[in-house]
Amino acid sequence: MRANARVGALILVVAGAALLSACEFEGGDPVQHALRDAAAARHAAALKTTEEAEAQAARRASAPAPAETDELSRLIAARRQAVEETRALLAATADPALKGQLTGDLKAEEGRLRALEARAAAKP
Repeated sequence: MRANARVGALILVVAGAALLSACEFEGGDPVQHALRDAAAARHAAALKTTEEAEAQAARRASAPAPAETDELSRLIAARRQAVEETRALLAATADPALKGQLTGDLKAEEGRLRALEARAAAKP
């Protein structure tokens, strides 16, 4: 009888091990697992889409708009014209008071021009 009890116990242990190996460790409803996996996949796709949209928005924000670049170019050209006109007027003027005022205006205009040119150079 002892041999039969040992064989029975061994069969019981082997059958139990086989049952445990066939079971999922997570347990639960397979439908719930599928729904959870699908939700995780949707979340990952939405996160990827959001990251791509944020990257595109950052690229658009850093790139100058064509209209802004054109407007900046026009403004620089106008400042250069003002500097040249002020220099010509300064060369043609003999009045010391007017020369002093034009010299101040020329320095201010050249400063504005340098600032605009620096801004244009900083833009890609």
